Amino acid sequence: MLRQTWNAYRGWAKLARDMQVKTQRWNLAALYCVIAAAILGAIASVAPHSWSLWPATAATLAAALGAFLGRQIVSAGDEAGWIQARGVAEGIKSECFRYAARSGAYAVDDADAAKALAARTEKIVKQATDKGLVRADDPVPNTGDKREPPVSLTTDWYKEGRIQDQIDFYRRARERNQKAADALWWVAFAAGFAAVVFGALGAWAQRFAPWIGAMTTIAASIAAYGLIDRRKYLIASYAAMQSSLEQILGLDKEAPVNIGELVTATEDLLDGEHKAWLPQMLARHQQPQAQQQSQQAA
Repeated sequence: MLRQTWNAYRGWAKLARDMQVKTQRWNLAALYCVIAAAILGAIASVAPHSWSLWPATAATLAAALGAFLGRQIVSAGDEAGWIQARGVAEGIKSECFRYAARSGAYAVDDADAAKALAARTEKIVKQATDKGLVRADDPVPNTGDKREPPVSLTTDWYKEGRIQDQIDFYRRARERNQKAADALWWVAFAAGFAAVVFGALGAWAQRFAPWIGAMTTIAASIAAYGLIDRRKYLIASYAAMQSSLEQILGLDKEAPVNIGELVTATEDLLDGEHKAWLPQMLARHQQPQAQQQSQQAA
């Protein structure tokens, strides 16, 4: 039963990864179109009349393509889909560890524990299937999955294979989002600063004026598509979770507890983070979409 449920976790996790990659590609393509439309529009405004038709046409096409891609992203629902799939995957993963430790609802005989695992897994999955999501296939390979909890779960394995693994994940994810947020901020700052410079130059030469709007549009687009606010939330959340998990390890070192208590404390913490993560990410998913639609309307 544990292997079957772990395969379900892997399938939902794979679906989340695939949908996230797809969304990132479409978002990047839409961003390139918005930037291209802004630059080409500025070029068309300052180019000689005999040459302005080509960049103006290209700007119109880029803007239309960007609007089309934006609508495709919204209608496909991949952004909200991968967030939902990831939440389901993490929920199932947590239940696998509770089951392996026979903690909480699983502190019963094997038959009842298996039934409880099946029922709780079905309830978690229903959150995604009600939205039309279908899990991918990604069963445990013949070489095994080192993250899969053994049937006879021990404290030492859990502390290394689950708690420390999550600490390492949160540390890497926090560093990755911090670097991305810093890079995006500097790019957006550079575009905004360029708009200020062109604004000053526009007072002396009219040909610089069109670049004010172009640079302002680029700065706003990068901020929207880069999801800087979302990254800031993740940085803070990941740092807090890393600290909390390290505290669990520290407390267990000073006053060791049995495997059931350790698993319950850890999984309750992770489950709370996942339940808070889902609505926060979905709410932040709506913000760039609204900004994108307002830019296209303009």
